[in-house]
Amino acid sequence: MKKIFFRVISTYQVPILYISYYMFHVFKKNNYNEQWVIGVEEIASCIYNLNKTLPSSVSVCLTKNRFYNLKYDYYLNINSKYFLFFINSFYGPYLLGKLAASRNNFWYIWSTGFLVNRYYEFKFLKSRNKKVVCMFVGDDIRSPRLTLEYYKKMNIDGFIEYVGEQDKYYLSENYNNKKKEIARIADKYADFIFNHQTDQLSYLKNTNQHSWPYMYDARKFNKNDLKFNTNNLKVLHAPSNMFVKGTPLVRAAIKKLQTEGYKFDYVELKNVDNTTVIKELKSAHIVLNQFYTFTMGVFAIEAMANHCAVLQSADASIEKGIPAGSEDAWKITQYWEVYDNLKYLLDNPEKIKYYADNGYAFAYENYTYEAAGEYITKVLKENGIIEL
Repeated sequence: MKKIFFRVISTYQVPILYISYYMFHVFKKNNYNEQWVIGVEEIASCIYNLNKTLPSSVSVCLTKNRFYNLKYDYYLNINSKYFLFFINSFYGPYLLGKLAASRNNFWYIWSTGFLVNRYYEFKFLKSRNKKVVCMFVGDDIRSPRLTLEYYKKMNIDGFIEYVGEQDKYYLSENYNNKKKEIARIADKYADFIFNHQTDQLSYLKNTNQHSWPYMYDARKFNKNDLKFNTNNLKVLHAPSNMFVKGTPLVRAAIKKLQTEGYKFDYVELKNVDNTTVIKELKSAHIVLNQFYTFTMGVFAIEAMANHCAVLQSADASIEKGIPAGSEDAWKITQYWEVYDNLKYLLDNPEKIKYYADNGYAFAYENYTYEAAGEYITKVLKENGIIEL
C-alpha cells in the first residue's frame, strides 16, 4: 500500500516538475548561475550553516526542525507533518523545476529531496548537466548491519544494538535494502560525496568520499576565562537521543561520583531548543557529548566554541576525516571510560581549562564558516567539481 501511495505521488510530481522547469526556462537569462542550491532536510542546522559558508547559495528547507528557528530562502512553516507532506508533494517539484531552470549546482543534505523519487530527481538533474553533491550526515546512509559487523570486528559495544531493541525495523531487511538503494543512487549520479566513512558505514562503492566539515559562525565563539575561577563546576549533557549519546552511562557516572562526595552541578537538557542549549553552554565547564560514535557532531563544536572541556568518543585514529591537531582538543572517552575520565577532570581542575582552551582553538581553526569554506572549495576544486 505504501509503495502504491508513493508511486501515485511520483506520477503527478513529474508533470509539475517539467511544467515548472520549462516555464521558468523560457524567461531565464541565457547564462546559468553556478552557485549552489542547498537542501532539503535540516539536520542540526547544516543547511543554514552551509548556506552561510558558501556565498550566494540558495537555501531550501522542506522540513521543520523542532530545535531550531532559522531562516531560509525557501521554507514552509507548517507544523503538521502530514499537511506539510501534502503541500510539499506539489511545492517540491515546482520548486525543483524553478531552481533547475537557473542554477547548475545542487547540494543535498540527508537522503530526501524535492521529489519522493530520488532516482528520478537525480536523473532529471544529470540529464541537464547539473552538478550533484550528496552530503550524508548519519542514519540517512548508515547501515546498521554493516555497523554491527564493525562493532564485532573491533570487539566494542555500540548504540545500534540498543536502538534495534527499541525499533526492530532498524535492523530489518527492508531498512537495510533502503540504505543499499540510497547508496546505489548516489554512486550512480552524485558528482561528489561527503560522508564520515567509519561512523557512517554504508554500501557506497565510491571510495572517493570526504568527511564534511562542521560549520559555526565565528561571531558566536565565546571564550570566557573568568568562568573557570570557581569551585562550583557545571557539567552539561544534552542528548538528542539518549541511546545514541550514551545517556544511561552518563547518569551512572554522575550518580557514582555524587555518592563518592564530588560536588558539581549536573545539567541534563532534553527536548529543548538550541537557544536554551547555547545559553547553558556559556556557563558550563565540562560537556559530556556522545560515547558510541567516532565523529563529533554539531553539539561538540558548539561546546568547544563556548569554551567548554568536552568528553566524547570521537577519535581521529578511527575516523580519518577529523582534522589534524585534535589529540588534545577534547578528552577521548569511550563508553567504558565515562566515569574514569570525568573523575580525572574533577580531580585535576587545571585540565578542564586545558581542554577548553585547546578545544576552542581547534574549533576556531577548522570550523568557522571561513575555515569550512576553504576546505570545501579545496576538495571540490581538487576533484573537478568547480573550476580551479
